[in-house]
Order: sequence, then structure tokens, then C-alpha cells
Amino acid sequence: MDPSELQRVFQMFDRNGDGKVTRKELSDSLGNLGIDIPENEVIQMMEKIDTKGDGYIDMEEFGVLYQTIVGERDEEEDTKEAFNVFDQNRDGFITVEELRSVLSSLGLRQEMSLEDCRRMIKKVDVDGDEMVDYKEFKQMMKRGGFAALNSN
Repeated sequence: MDPSELQRVFQMFDRNGDGKVTRKELSDSLGNLGIDIPENEVIQMMEKIDTKGDGYIDMEEFGVLYQTIVGERDEEEDTKEAFNVFDQNRDGFITVEELRSVLSSLGLRQEMSLEDCRRMIKKVDVDGDEMVDYKEFKQMMKRGGFAALNSN
């Protein structure tokens, strides 16, 4: 497992950056990803993940959870699921607006303009239609995802 990838994912959930994920942060982050889980299930999830019993998920506990999830899943399924998070209207394409919307809903890159997102998409857009289809998305994910695109 790539430690920088784990760190990035943990930071998405650790919304206030204090090094621990609370039940509310877990619930809010999953909600922002379009995964709505009833409160009682979030509580059960926290209890399973929080092996230290301190009421928070730290990086170490998150790493165990992440390894379990990643270890059990098929890479193609992961990629398709990630694509669907960005393809909000399920038309098979990620538009500039969808990219910006998802990045800002995750609390990432809030200062990004549509032009910034357009540049990111251009780096991936092989067929020149100013959108990212699944095939282009898969290629981009192999090269490190949207994060790798941000460098000029």
C-alpha cells in the first residue's frame, strides 16, 4: 500500500486536520461521496475500526481499515466506482463542471476555477471532446489520478 495514497484518503476524512476522524467526520465524508449510511451503522462501523476504543479513528486504525477494503476489492471495480463518483449524471463522461463539483464537495481544491479543472481534463482527454470517458479515466488512474495532473 502506498503511504502517500493512504495519507491523502485519510485527510479527506479528517476534515479538520487534527489527525483523527470522528464519527461525524466519517459520516459527513461518506455522505459527500454519495454513501449515505444510517447513524446506527456508522456507530457500529466506528466501533469496529476504533480498536483502541478512544472514540476516534487515527491513521494507524484507518490504515488497517483501508488495507482491508483495498485488499478485498477488485481494481476494475474500484476504478468504476471512482469514475461514478465523478460522473454525477451517469452519462458516461466527466465534465469540467462535474470535476469541480466533486473536488469542492470533498473539501479539496476549493480555490480551483473552472479553467483549472479544464486544464486538468485536457491532460487526460485523449479524444479532444473536453470530457473524460471511462477509458481515459482508467489511464489517468494508472498514472496517479487527478492529483498527478495538478503539477504543470
